[in-house]
Amino acid sequence: MLNIEILGGVGEYGRNCFYIENHGKAILLDCGVMKNSQKTPPDLTPEHVEKLGAVFISHSHIDHVGALPLLEKMGYTGPVLMSHRTAQQLLQPIPHIRTFHPDSRGTWIRVNAGLAFQWGYSGHLIGSVWYKIRFFDKMLFFSGDYVSDSYLLKATLPEEDGTIYDVAFIDSGHVEKCIDNREVLQKLLNYVNEHPNSPFVFPSSFSGKTVDIVTYLAQQTSRAICVDTELQSLFKQYEEEPENIWPHRLVLQVGHKQCSDSNHALYFVREQDEVRLEELAKEYPTAIFIPTGYSRQSFKQDVWNQPAKEFFYKTHPDYQDIISLSQSIHARQTIYFHSPHTNLETTFQKEEVNNG
Repeated sequence: MLNIEILGGVGEYGRNCFYIENHGKAILLDCGVMKNSQKTPPDLTPEHVEKLGAVFISHSHIDHVGALPLLEKMGYTGPVLMSHRTAQQLLQPIPHIRTFHPDSRGTWIRVNAGLAFQWGYSGHLIGSVWYKIRFFDKMLFFSGDYVSDSYLLKATLPEEDGTIYDVAFIDSGHVEKCIDNREVLQKLLNYVNEHPNSPFVFPSSFSGKTVDIVTYLAQQTSRAICVDTELQSLFKQYEEEPENIWPHRLVLQVGHKQCSDSNHALYFVREQDEVRLEELAKEYPTAIFIPTGYSRQSFKQDVWNQPAKEFFYKTHPDYQDIISLSQSIHARQTIYFHSPHTNLETTFQKEEVNNG
């Protein structure tokens, strides 16, 4: 019988970590911390770690990997499974990493006698994945962070083979929204074109949406585009893994080019780099700041006197996406995570399935 413990990630936006025990053995799905100043860890205990035989990591963002050092301190020595691209993105080395490469996509990979998995691209970040897991006599699905309509990144689902999952963990990060990313990109382009004499500043993250927005605007406008050095490695990774990109899309190499300061440029700056954001605000008092997600409070305070226009670009499933995912993944029990709008009462939803 499955024993599931939510150690973080349900009823909150962060520290995703799910403990699953079966036949006296256990696995962990992600191991993240909160994106707050305290970096609040998941509710891991030595008792959890004692039974762990494998840890599955969906991608490299801190709310999915930030507690891996804690796991090591507690004595975990088993495999930490992730894509080779995710391993490349980690900010600090993690022991016992076991990676997989694009040529294994869609095949069963054996971990041990009672555990095997398949994986596919989840569209959230270059190298981000979902997992289909066979854990003894149980079948599990873990979406990771999932984006169905990234401009560049593929998002797939397991091949339809009649599998009925015992439990599905499905990202619900934007459950309160209904967003079409293609429409957002077009509206953003229109707004940029309506202000030909204004510089634009995009507080950006190490994420799929940054490369989506940069590439789309680079393809549709002749404006100079300046991408901060800290973000440029992300563009290189897209070039190195074309299997993760829709075949009709090309990532332009704008991320590798330093551009001179321009009164009409589009600046993409790490959202954590408040010094650089403040410099641009002072240098270009008429610059328009474009937040494309949940704005950080400190950022709002820093640029409160700057003109700003929000264009929310989806990095998780919205309401319609969640319905579609839930209907595509046939599961007896579904756990919706990654949102303060889900909780223990709403997230465990029994679904009627046809076992015939």
